[in-house]
Amino acid sequence: MMDCEIDQIWEKRKSTKVKLILKLIPYVQKHGFSAIKMDDVAKYMDISKATMYKYFASKDDIIECLVEKCVSYTESLMFELEPNQLIPAHETLPSHEDLRLYGESFAKVFKQSFKMSFYLSDILLQDLNTTYPDLAAALSQAVERCQMKLVDYLNKGMELGIFHQMNAEIILIQLDVVLRRLLDPKLLLQHNISLKQALLDFYQAMKLQLFHEKWLLDDQTLIEPFISEMIVKKLSYE
Repeated sequence: MMDCEIDQIWEKRKSTKVKLILKLIPYVQKHGFSAIKMDDVAKYMDISKATMYKYFASKDDIIECLVEKCVSYTESLMFELEPNQLIPAHETLPSHEDLRLYGESFAKVFKQSFKMSFYLSDILLQDLNTTYPDLAAALSQAVERCQMKLVDYLNKGMELGIFHQMNAEIILIQLDVVLRRLLDPKLLLQHNISLKQALLDFYQAMKLQLFHEKWLLDDQTLIEPFISEMIVKKLSYE
């Protein structure tokens, strides 16, 4: 068999494993890793146990592959935002193009923070830390690298006079904590508010808190389609 054929077979197998692993994410988001049994794994993957064992040697192998996917996804978020793209604007009043540039950049930060809060649920992180501490450490390091990228972005915006001077890490903590709370259906029911409206209101509140007034861009189209898309995804997981 030629090397290229071997590579194709390997890539196809790798792709299949990733697709199977992704089917487990809704379960581990809600229940963590420790309670899952191999019968459940096969059920959620929608394959037979015999087929499952062709791709995964054990439960530990499955968890390692799943966490590896979480790590690679978290690291991929770092490339969606490049703080150095923020450039000084010399106009007394920002142009519409400048406003849109910085508005879009913060929308990316909000999207990244939401994705991490959504996919890396508290239950997933807590259970992983208890049952697989080494894997938890690897994921934590990936999250930290992504957070450092966002801190650089916020500090850059402060240097340029776009954002108010404040502690960038506190901003990111605020984003993470509030977004995780807003994903709790009980909280939304208690306050009689939809998830979409809660996220839109929080996004606007964060902009008002962060941006100097002249840099504010009142354009919900930068974030609303994303929020609608993620709500559909959340519903599909339930």
